[in-house]
Amino acid sequence: MYDRGEPESGLDMARLDAFFDSLDHMGEVELLALAAAWRSVDRATHERAWAAVRTAGDRDGISPEIGRVRDLAMAWAARGSNVPPYQFNNEPTWAREKLDAQEAVVDAALAIALGDRLDHRTSDELLAPWKRAHASFE
Repeated sequence: MYDRGEPESGLDMARLDAFFDSLDHMGEVELLALAAAWRSVDRATHERAWAAVRTAGDRDGISPEIGRVRDLAMAWAARGSNVPPYQFNNEPTWAREKLDAQEAVVDAALAIALGDRLDHRTSDELLAPWKRAHASFE
């Protein structure tokens, strides 16, 4: 489980924990696929999805929690792993691939944490790169 501190108000943190656990087991190839899938989505789609995330935050009074989930996802991309076999991985390429996948990780983490606070279209758009790169997660 990723250390996320205090529980967030009404966000699906159990599912988010499972997401971070899955991330910790991704190798370079999967991270490359995740970053590539995220970059393949057009800018207007990203902007619309983020507008929906901000709307949910404002509507439900959870903007600080959304910011915290975003920070957790960004921190994951910047840190090493404590999961074998990656915990001793000092490979610069692996670390760079994690950073390159950061935007996709943030989008997926928010979609997972917000759950049904987002409409299906927005959730699908935010999760699409993750699902393409890591089809076994649901």
